[in-house]
Amino acid sequence: MAPIAVGDVIPDGTLAFLDNDNKPQSVSIHSLAKGKKVIIFGVPGAFTPTCSLKHVPGFIERAEELKGKGVDEIICISVNDPFVMKSWANTFP
Repeated sequence: MAPIAVGDVIPDGTLAFLDNDNKPQSVSIHSLAKGKKVIIFGVPGAFTPTCSLKHVPGFIERAEELKGKGVDEIICISVNDPFVMKSWANTFP
């Protein structure tokens, strides 16, 4: 598999999330990222020690720096369902 480079188009897919009313929704990666500069990173699983202590905090700590470089959105994906992901997100400041 060839590495992904800046500006490459990634295959489309569907992501699940909870809206503000905690209702399950889905969105395509292409529609979510259309016209934006996004960072999408994946983790093996929510609430795992390494992901919770090493992976996600780095993106949170550097979010403003990344946004200063033109990044519009930082998206974390995992194999977990959207209920678990929202609960996990709520554990971060």
